[in-house]
Amino acid sequence: MSILIELFLYLSAGTFYWWWTQNLAVFGLAPNFIFAAALSAAILAGPVKAVAWGFFLGLYADMLGAGMFGGYALTYSLMAYAVYIVKRHFDMDSLFSQLVGALSLSWLCMLFYQMLSLVFFRRNPTGLKIFLTEPFLNALAVPVVFQLFYGLKRRFNIL
Repeated sequence: MSILIELFLYLSAGTFYWWWTQNLAVFGLAPNFIFAAALSAAILAGPVKAVAWGFFLGLYADMLGAGMFGGYALTYSLMAYAVYIVKRHFDMDSLFSQLVGALSLSWLCMLFYQMLSLVFFRRNPTGLKIFLTEPFLNALAVPVVFQLFYGLKRRFNIL
């Protein structure tokens, strides 16, 4: 039963991100709820499940975009593994840690994806406006998504 709830949560996260970017984006800017879901799952889940969530959410982001297929899957998988390593030393459940982690990991993931795109396709997929503002929007979205995932974890024993 828990696998069905996790599948529903996965599809809901991707659908909500798609809906938000289509209807509520301001000047083309919106928080990346797929990134927020991947980071929240990485904080709450064990190492294998966290990397799997990062990979499949990254595949979802790749399917929504027109860029390099598999780039987000690799990026979010590596991010989930890095969070697993870091959460052994830091309390990632606190609000401040989530804000700082979301801000720094957002920039690192953008830089890594941009580097992959430049190496393989020789083009820059991220504009300066998105690079400078989206990490702050993500930092505001991660604690909200984390609280939602945490409540679902406690109630349904998922993640």
